[in-house]
Amino acid sequence: MSFKSVFNEKQEFTEPNRALHCQSLQEIIEHKQEIGRLLENLHARKTMGLDGMSGWALKECKDQLLELI
Repeated sequence: MSFKSVFNEKQEFTEPNRALHCQSLQEIIEHKQEIGRLLENLHARKTMGLDGMSGWALKECKDQLLELI
């Protein structure tokens, strides 16, 4: 199978919508606060998860990660 046979003009790639499905700004703020609590309570010395991110790195970058939300 070649690259051209997989991606051609007939099939267009569409990026999936990864936006939160929230009804209001208040729900987004609550999600952000909950994510902040989860990041704060991570055990920094535990082993990495399947994503390869250490708890220490996530805790250290909590503020920057929350800015992305």
